[in-house]
Amino acid sequence: MANIPGFADPDDESRKDDITEKKTKPSKKGGGFQSMGLSFDVLKGITKRGYKIPTPIQRKTIPLAIEGRDVVAMARTGSGKTACFLIPLFEKLKLRIAKAGARALILSPTRELALQTLKFIKELGKFASLKAAVILGGDSMDDQFSAIHGNPDIIVATPGRFLHVCIEMDLKLNSIEYVVFDEADRLFEMGFGEQLNEIVNRLPDSRQTLLFSATLPKMLVDFAKAGLSDPVLIRLDVESKLPTELQLYFIAIRHEERLAALLVLLKNCIDSKQQTVVFAATKHHVEYLHCALDQLNISNTYIYSSLDPSARKINAAKFSQGKASVLIVTDVAARGIDIPQLDNVINFNFPAKAKLFVHRVGRCARAGRSGIAYSLVGPDEYAHLLDLHLFLGKPLTIVNSSNNDGIVGRIPQSLLEEQHEM
Repeated sequence: MANIPGFADPDDESRKDDITEKKTKPSKKGGGFQSMGLSFDVLKGITKRGYKIPTPIQRKTIPLAIEGRDVVAMARTGSGKTACFLIPLFEKLKLRIAKAGARALILSPTRELALQTLKFIKELGKFASLKAAVILGGDSMDDQFSAIHGNPDIIVATPGRFLHVCIEMDLKLNSIEYVVFDEADRLFEMGFGEQLNEIVNRLPDSRQTLLFSATLPKMLVDFAKAGLSDPVLIRLDVESKLPTELQLYFIAIRHEERLAALLVLLKNCIDSKQQTVVFAATKHHVEYLHCALDQLNISNTYIYSSLDPSARKINAAKFSQGKASVLIVTDVAARGIDIPQLDNVINFNFPAKAKLFVHRVGRCARAGRSGIAYSLVGPDEYAHLLDLHLFLGKPLTIVNSSNNDGIVGRIPQSLLEEQHEM
């Protein structure tokens, strides 16, 4: 990886803090967005959105992007990465130019992430007077043709449908100045590599490009090498760092106790007014849990990747608007769903990979809020729990008669039996 122009090796800890230029130094930990030299309208939007102090990834990325540098930023969910590319975008485009054609393109792996980005554009860019359009699979092509003809300043799109629209309309992208690949590792995992390369070939060489990803696999390195100009790599311990305000609890269970344990958590440990995401292994687990919670009158909704797009949109809105307090998801479906006020995460099925655990629970305890992650651990998952704690470098402390401060324990049998009787 070190042979990519402008890249420091992500695994070289000694160089981790040397990859940004000296001009980023004024943005210290205590500094606010005011120290970044942003225009009044952009600062007003940031204040209105409720942002006060930049997150670490924002402090590193925004000044470089405003300078016009191409950036590859390794950022986990909940790190504030959306503002990293939207704030420089608003600074670069400044004002609406109705006849110029689209000047910024943001590519997202899922419709949920694209819609969330559009929402952020409207909120953060409230005073920027820029027009945005969204191009997603499953929506009306005619409406999308009309949106493009309206000459939006910003296009937010999923790659497959955007390329389809480009071909159908013979759309020229000569006016594009600023391109973002959001959750780029997911874009490639979902098979969009060919479409992305085709889209890049249609873009002007003079563009500025920002790429955000939780991981940096070889195919992404090759893509960055070909599609970005002398990019700066920003890496902030994305894979192993958990939010400081997040509490972790691991509950040892037998296989047949898993559902009962979940019900004890939802009924006895978690306030029904709080928002909770439950991660399940497959869509079949999701449907099973949805039916079980429905029968017990626990307000819930669900999302998995093969669910109809309109149903996914409706169900995500139910949860984000507080009409359901529990959202049951698979890992694939959860990527792209942004829930700023999330209080709890429950791992109904314990993830086999430590990085996946970090991605799941990292949605909680964001922006200074506190949160709790509960994980149910069956006998066949103990090895994964051990791997996780080796990965995090944290000790496993077990709750017993002489230690009430541990993080690994059991639910009292009487509480589990109460759920079996229902």
